[in-house]
Amino acid sequence: MQVSVERKEGIHCVLNIELPAGEIEQEVSKRIQRIARTAKIDGFRPGKVPTGMIKKKYGEQVRFEVLGDLLPIKYSKALKDEKLEAAGVEIEILQNEEGKALKFNVNIELFPEVIIKDLDKIEVKKPVVELSEVQTDKMIENLRKQLAVWNEVDREVKKDDRVIIDFVGRVDGQVFEGGSVNAYEIVIGSGQMIPGFEDGIIGMKKDEDKTIHVTFPEDYQNDELKSKAAQFNVVVKSIKEAVLPEINDKFVEQFGIKGGVEEFYAEIKQNMARELKNAIHKTIKQQVFEQLVKLIEFEVPKALIQREIDRAKQDLIKRIDGKKAQVKAENLSDDLFRDRAEHTVKLGLIFQAIVHEQRFEADQASIDELIEEMASIYEDAQEVRDHVKNNKQEFDNIKNVVIENKLVDWVVEQGKSIEKEEDFFDLIRNALPQGLTF
Repeated sequence: MQVSVERKEGIHCVLNIELPAGEIEQEVSKRIQRIARTAKIDGFRPGKVPTGMIKKKYGEQVRFEVLGDLLPIKYSKALKDEKLEAAGVEIEILQNEEGKALKFNVNIELFPEVIIKDLDKIEVKKPVVELSEVQTDKMIENLRKQLAVWNEVDREVKKDDRVIIDFVGRVDGQVFEGGSVNAYEIVIGSGQMIPGFEDGIIGMKKDEDKTIHVTFPEDYQNDELKSKAAQFNVVVKSIKEAVLPEINDKFVEQFGIKGGVEEFYAEIKQNMARELKNAIHKTIKQQVFEQLVKLIEFEVPKALIQREIDRAKQDLIKRIDGKKAQVKAENLSDDLFRDRAEHTVKLGLIFQAIVHEQRFEADQASIDELIEEMASIYEDAQEVRDHVKNNKQEFDNIKNVVIENKLVDWVVEQGKSIEKEEDFFDLIRNALPQGLTF
């Protein structure tokens, strides 16, 4: 086998490979002979069919199979011999004729060299959050609202009322797509709609018709509506007010707590402290991820991006129950997933480079601590501990999280940190996946 390497720009190169004709023909001949032992052709007994006839009938197919088996073996050996790490390969056959050497090219995308530098430019805003009785009482009030009984009332709409409305939205006098909805239910003051919309409903009565003037935010998810002035014609169909339950043993039992009101308050505080810790860590981690991707530049292999796009498509299909919805991967545009896929692949390569450079490992103490944090929120904590420790996939996930946490902490140490006061509920809300609203 003759191999030469042709370097291209960036992470691209080409292996020029030539295999002697005899090596291909020898393998083709072996397979033809195996077929001849059992082939059935009219006029001949099994095993008595002339080899030439077998070759004429099956030769092209056999040669195709031989190349399919042999080429990956040959180019894999060439990659190893040349010490090349391929992120993706494409085969281009240049000469494939019986009796002549097989010539083919392997177009390669190499894994890029990721140089970790300038981490002192990273600036992280660390949330500083007060967690006092005020926040605890507000959390319990939110829980009471979740269990509220809603009674219809005959009065003007107030904050915290649940209303059902019909509305039609217009921009530049034209109804925009998705802007007309009937029997839409919202709680006034929940922030479910764009700024100004819910405030405009306050003071309305049942069956009242009103035009509300608002402006779509600059960061609105629909580019065509960003910063646009809009008019919503709104009709109130129903007004309900909440009757909140009393905080007593019956109320507490609905949350699975047997120790009464005092135990309920203690557990709420504990849960809030845990949520706060997770939200702070997630907020810092998101900042680190975004800044690493922007700061560290290198060419991302297209082959890896395509694999991530394909994986994301399959995940989406599973989430929406592909069989029922009859969604197929080939019907989903790659462009819908490309930006996120490139971000994910780039971040993964940066992670690999930092972990390799800093030799981060998942030590047993950190693993046990993380497992304990997970188990503590369940009634049968020991069952959770045993499940994680005895499930290889779960245990590997824990190890990966430990390494990721160490990486994030290390990157923060290399950069600058600024403390920023945050409201507990705003921080928790921002740490959750955001839904789409008007």
